[in-house]
Amino acid sequence: MASRFKASAATYEHTAIVQKEISRQLIAMLDRFTIAAGARVLEIGCCTGVLTELLCRRERIDRLFVNDIVPEFCAHTEKRTAPHVGRVEGIAGDIEMANLPQCLDLVISSSTFQWMTDLPTLLEKLAASLNTGGHLAFSIFGPGTMGEIASLTGRSLDYYSVDALHAMVREHFHLVTIHTEQKCLYFPSVRAVLRHIQKTGVGGLKGDRWTQGKLKDFEKQYIARFSTDDGLPVTYVSTFVIAEKREKKEMP
Repeated sequence: MASRFKASAATYEHTAIVQKEISRQLIAMLDRFTIAAGARVLEIGCCTGVLTELLCRRERIDRLFVNDIVPEFCAHTEKRTAPHVGRVEGIAGDIEMANLPQCLDLVISSSTFQWMTDLPTLLEKLAASLNTGGHLAFSIFGPGTMGEIASLTGRSLDYYSVDALHAMVREHFHLVTIHTEQKCLYFPSVRAVLRHIQKTGVGGLKGDRWTQGKLKDFEKQYIARFSTDDGLPVTYVSTFVIAEKREKKEMP
């Protein structure tokens, strides 16, 4: 997975239209619920730093920790945001295995948590890293994302339902808000769909290699089943969550 995202570094920010819009929405949600970033912030899955820069321009952060499984993304985001924070530090690698910084005021992540192997355990670790009253804000892709492709190939991530997310967040947090939105991008051809997926790093799910025959059959089915007046759709379904770290004595 890391190599796939690294390969998309040069094209990600130009082609990740939905991901950038989701990042803007996540920041807008912090504004809507008047949630300050605080002095110490951790971002998980910083990628090229789109969300990071939006957050840093929103308010001054004394200490920012940026994580990504691709070390080069951490270094790029550190450089991109250094003028806007007191101090920025990269935490490269798998966040599920990393030693997390403590006494955090905010943990934020956009379009990353769907890749976690054990999200409930990570949420427990994040709760332990946050100050009481600190916040967790994240977006996560859910069931229906790239449903067109999944329906034709039988391959998809194991996405969490809204009910599952609600239950696991409430184990350690007071839920401030949770809601789901669907977005569609439209492309002129199936090849353009596949290029979009490749250039954003989100393709490459396990499965058989494409042959010319399989590709032609895939194109034919995609057009027959999903073609619209606007073009060929790729659907993204994203759930937004903001939660507050509660005191230990409080029960779910």
